[in-house]
Amino acid sequence: MTSTDRFSPFAKAALLALALLVALVCAQPAVAASNKPYTVKLTVKKGKNLTLLLVGKGGSLLASAPIKSDSQAVSLKTKSVATIAGATLQLVNAAKTASAGEYFGPAVLGWKGSKQASSTLVYTKLKAAQATTSLGTLTVTKVTKQQGYASLAASSKAVDTASSSAAKAVKGKPLGVGTYGKAAVPGATTSQAPNQPGQPNQPGQPNQPGATVQPDKQLGGDLDKDGIPNAFDVNDDGDSKTDSADSSTPTPVATDDTSTTCASVDFKIFTNFKATQQGFAGTINAYGSGPFAATLTTVPEALGNTMSMVFSSIPAVCGSQVTKTELKGVGVAYAPTDYVDLGSVCNTGDYQWTIGNGKLCGNRALTSGYKFSSSDLPSGQDTFAMRLTTADGKTHEFTSSPGFVFVTHPMVIKYRSGAASGTIDYSQSTSGPDGPRVNAPSISLAQADTLDVELYRPQRFAIDGEAGFADNAFYDLGGFKYTPDLPNGSGKCDALTTTDTAMPTDTASDQATKPTIKLSWAIGSKCYGVPPRNTPWTTGELQGGIDIQVEPSGPGGNSAQKLFITAR
Repeated sequence: MTSTDRFSPFAKAALLALALLVALVCAQPAVAASNKPYTVKLTVKKGKNLTLLLVGKGGSLLASAPIKSDSQAVSLKTKSVATIAGATLQLVNAAKTASAGEYFGPAVLGWKGSKQASSTLVYTKLKAAQATTSLGTLTVTKVTKQQGYASLAASSKAVDTASSSAAKAVKGKPLGVGTYGKAAVPGATTSQAPNQPGQPNQPGQPNQPGATVQPDKQLGGDLDKDGIPNAFDVNDDGDSKTDSADSSTPTPVATDDTSTTCASVDFKIFTNFKATQQGFAGTINAYGSGPFAATLTTVPEALGNTMSMVFSSIPAVCGSQVTKTELKGVGVAYAPTDYVDLGSVCNTGDYQWTIGNGKLCGNRALTSGYKFSSSDLPSGQDTFAMRLTTADGKTHEFTSSPGFVFVTHPMVIKYRSGAASGTIDYSQSTSGPDGPRVNAPSISLAQADTLDVELYRPQRFAIDGEAGFADNAFYDLGGFKYTPDLPNGSGKCDALTTTDTAMPTDTASDQATKPTIKLSWAIGSKCYGVPPRNTPWTTGELQGGIDIQVEPSGPGGNSAQKLFITAR
């Protein structure tokens, strides 16, 4: 036996078996013990009255800290997660001002080239990190009234510098900062695709919960590479349309960071704002007159009276059923500051919160109610967090924003039903039980008639970075879909959905021209007596009326105006 062959065959076999056993024992805990808490340490300068968020690549809220001084040491510690690779640092306005709770901007952790001030590519994502990562000093730069970004004094070695993780910039400022990502991004990838479990995406479809999702289509991703994560970007894909008017934009979904194999979940926030009273009482629009004109007095009152904010229900995370759903605002003046239990879902299958009276599902108290003023109106950039507890004892947190908020209703100004026609004169109002109203009798409609209506589009307020923001200008919501919603539970008549192509995207309101949209609906023949509902046409007052539902072509809620119809 040579000096290099000191073991017998039996000894070799025993050693091999022992080696395999050790490898197996060591390998098994590695999977289970791969999750661990991470800590990100830094000092934030010039960030007083902001909140710093550590947002996971899938949209998880990993940690947060309020910034209470002009120079503050911050330690962001996560719960046990699989990784913080792909996570970003984001800033939210937390001061008790008009911008409270609104998204502020991203943190730049590195850049291409020797100087940030001349860089056209910056980096915001962390790469795989040690248990503790020290980033140094992060200094905040304000760009507009409510937006800005922060940057390190020097590029961090902890930042992901892969070309796929780079964000476009102008002189070191991420391209999306100052417009909430609205501006078109040259060269942005705008072809979209659905997410199918275990399958690649296909063009032209939105994301689906529970699917395999491309990282840049998740809430924490940055699809158009403008530096603004999808959760807060009003134009995710960087084309010429805002997401609300874009039928091809993917609805970002969230994935949890406690596992690398968790399926995606659908975390959506949107608003509903409807006018349902006789005589158009309560209807407001930027082109209205008298009490029907949208102003900084009528908008807060109307939003407080009827607007609801809706949060999607998430039934399971990482294969475990959700047992508790909690919600809070991140510095949002009208929302709970700490997590509150939402309880069971509403009969709509989601959580509908009427902010003005503080009710959830119409009858359960969520907050004490809130009276809006012109300085604290709800915004599409308001930031919320949802915490989910699952049956396996774990908790999962996600963050996002509504994207936009309706502040007016569609306003009918003319109608024709068969041979009969009428004009709604909002300058001739009288008192009614629900407030000022106009003399608008029920519209008489035969089953064979086509109902033609001309109306003003609903609006939103200008966002920071848009023309007219300082003057609280309105933007007409172009590119939206209009659908008749039938009474008595019959629901929307999708066969008559009309997409606004005359105004393809949000456009500053024009008091000189007061642009309108015209709808032509054969309601009797297309919505009654036909599958799938087969609802019969019956004469008399249509109890509940017909809603003109206005919905975004992309993600979002709806605004509506009720028409009272007499069938003949």
